[in-house]
Amino acid sequence: MVLQAFGYLNVDHPVVAWGVYRGVLVSVEAIGSSPNQQAQPVSMMFAGMIQHQNNARLQNELLIEAVRVRRYAHQVSRLSGMYFFTDLAEARAAEAWGGHFRAENLAELAVRPLGHTTRVDSNWITYAPRDSTGRLDKQDLSWIDRYWGGEWYRERPVWETIVHGRATVLGIRLRQRGYLIIVKQFPAALDMLEVARLAAEVDADLGQATAFIRRTTVDRYRLDYFLDMREAEDPQILERLATYRGPRNFRDLQFDKDVFGLPDFRPFSGEFTLSQVVDSKSGEAVPAVHRGDTDI
Repeated sequence: MVLQAFGYLNVDHPVVAWGVYRGVLVSVEAIGSSPNQQAQPVSMMFAGMIQHQNNARLQNELLIEAVRVRRYAHQVSRLSGMYFFTDLAEARAAEAWGGHFRAENLAELAVRPLGHTTRVDSNWITYAPRDSTGRLDKQDLSWIDRYWGGEWYRERPVWETIVHGRATVLGIRLRQRGYLIIVKQFPAALDMLEVARLAAEVDADLGQATAFIRRTTVDRYRLDYFLDMREAEDPQILERLATYRGPRNFRDLQFDKDVFGLPDFRPFSGEFTLSQVVDSKSGEAVPAVHRGDTDI
């Protein structure tokens, strides 16, 4: 099954730009086994909350996730799935959310879900009661059940579909923009970028960029971005690449080089502490991300 969908892609983030130009976005669950058993893949949304130390949103999302785990385990997690709209008018309504939900970031996509999909009215979260810090009002969280239950918020729902799987970026507008960002950010890695694009054309995950979190000490963790290179020596993948007859960017492939260049994702990586702090209103212990002077 392939869904026609629309999504807002934060192309200004170089890791996202890499995936957009590559042409296929891959969700956490579709990655398969982790290349590093000590590290766990996480979604770009989750990585962004960590990177920007957005504790209010992190705590909100964990509350919403806790309800899903307890009573709606069949629904796709917001923390690991990919978000899309299947209606263009509803997608455009999301521009009121601000941030990277801007017209220039709107992409048309062909989504191949992996298993069940979740369709929910995002207005439940948009209009959820919050306090002055942006945290959800815990006096009444019954709306979370209605959200996961797929109910309408009001007469004009904004339906979002959450899936595990892969999404092909259609058209060239955003892919060209992503390419220009990579040219500026990682000029020495354009050969690897082209290999990654060609791999996506032959249904391989070679060169896919993914965020990973691993524990480094008892209370310290590290967020890093890695390229999936597990298929780099797979004879079947290499054969498919060799026999691919579509367009190739020979200028970027640079066959005169001895080794491929790689993108340096370290500026977007770093260590953090995940601790428990006491909520001043409820008295409950809630998780919080902390960063030091040299952290992300």
